[in-house]
Amino acid sequence: MRRSLPVVGDLPAFQSDRLRFITSTHRDQGDVARFRLGPFPVWQLAHPDLVRSVLVTDAAGFRKGMVLQRARVVLGDGLLTAEGDVHRHHRDLVQPAFHSRRITGYASVMIERAADTAGAWVPREPLDVHASTVRMTVETAASTLLGTSVDVSTVEEALADFLSAYKLAFLPFSEKLQALPVGPLRRLQRGRQRLHGLVDSVVAERAASGHDGGDLLSALVLGSDGDGAALSSQELRDEATTLLLAGHETTANTLAYALHLLAAHPSVQGSVQDEVDAVVTGDRPVAADADRLPLCRAVVSEALRMYPPSWMMGRQALVEYSVGSQVIQPGDLVLLPQWIVHHDPRWWPQPYSFDPSRWLSDGAGSADRPRWAFFPFGAGLRRCIGEGFAWTEAVLGLATIARRWRLRPVPGRPLRLEPLITLRPRGGLWLIPEPR
Repeated sequence: MRRSLPVVGDLPAFQSDRLRFITSTHRDQGDVARFRLGPFPVWQLAHPDLVRSVLVTDAAGFRKGMVLQRARVVLGDGLLTAEGDVHRHHRDLVQPAFHSRRITGYASVMIERAADTAGAWVPREPLDVHASTVRMTVETAASTLLGTSVDVSTVEEALADFLSAYKLAFLPFSEKLQALPVGPLRRLQRGRQRLHGLVDSVVAERAASGHDGGDLLSALVLGSDGDGAALSSQELRDEATTLLLAGHETTANTLAYALHLLAAHPSVQGSVQDEVDAVVTGDRPVAADADRLPLCRAVVSEALRMYPPSWMMGRQALVEYSVGSQVIQPGDLVLLPQWIVHHDPRWWPQPYSFDPSRWLSDGAGSADRPRWAFFPFGAGLRRCIGEGFAWTEAVLGLATIARRWRLRPVPGRPLRLEPLITLRPRGGLWLIPEPR
C-alpha cells in the first residue's frame, strides 16, 4: 500500500494518475477506502448501495464536493453549484426548459447541428472528432437554451482555461489563491473573463431587445422568480454560464467516445448503420427517430459506462455519517467514483469490453444489477436536470453521423484519457471518416 506524505498526503499520487490512483485504492482497500488529499480526509465509497445512501437516502447530510465549491468562482450560484434553498429555487426556474415536449422541439436543432458537423468532414482525412462534437454541442446549447449563436472558439478556450485549474482544488487555501496572476490561476482568471464577457453581452442584448425567443434565457431575463421579482444580473449570469458549459461538455465527450468505440468495433458499427438505414428515410433522422433506435441508445449507454464524463462525484459531509463500523466526520470529503463502479466485474461481466447488448432487452445480468451500478448523471435531487436533453442529442447525433460516414481509427493515435472535472480525451480523439 502507498504511504501518505506529510502535509500533502496522497495528493501527488492522485494528481500523477487519477484513474490509476482510485482504481488501486479500490483494489487495496475495497468499497470503503480512506486517504488524504492535502489537508482533506477523503473517503472513497464504491458500492451502489453507498452511492444511493449519499446521493439519495441521506443526501441532506452532504453538500457539493471541493471541486464544484471552487468552481463557484466561474459558475457562481448557478444550478450546478448552488446549495439548499437557492438550488431548489433555481431548479424550479430552469425545469420547464427540460420538459420532454421542449426537448422534442430542440431535436431539430440538434439534428441540424450534427448534420452540419458531419458535412464539414473531409473524406479519408484524419480529424479530431472530439473537437467536432464540442463545436456541435456548444452551438446546440447556445441556440436552444440561450436563443443565440456564440463564438465557439471563445467558449472552447475559456473552458480549457477553466479545466486547467482542476489540480488546484485540493490545495490548502486554494480559494484564497485564485486572485494570484500566475500559471493556472492566471488561465482561470482569463477563462472567467472570457465566459462572463460573452454571457453578459448575450444577457444584455436580450434584456435591451425585450424579445422572447421561446428559449430558457428569454424566460429568465423577461420573466420573474416565484416572488414576482426580476432576477438580478448576477443570477442571470450564473445561470446562463452554467447552461452554456454544462449544456454541452458532457454530451460532446459522450458522443466522441461512442464514435471511438464504433470505429474500434466495425461489426457493431455495421449493425448501427443497418439500424439507422432501416429507421431513417431521408438523409438525416427526425425527432421521432430518437425512440426508434435502440442500438444507438445502447451504444451511447455503453460509452457512458466505459468512459463516464462525470468520472467521479464529490461530496462533503455536513454531519457525522456511519459507514459500517467507520464514521465519516463533518468536513470530510466523500468521493463516489463512476469510473470504479461502472467497471466493477460484480455488476459488469468483462467490464472493459465494449458490449452494447448489455443494454438491450435480452442483456445478460441486467435484472440482477443494482440500480446505482450505473449513475452517469448522478442521482437524487441533484441528478442532472439536462439528462433527457443529453440522451436525445447523443442518440440523434450518433444516428446522423452514422447515416453518412463509416469511421476507422487513426494508426498511431490511441485514445488517452484526461480526468479533469470531466473525463476528456487528452490531445483529442482522432478518427478517419470514410463515405458510405
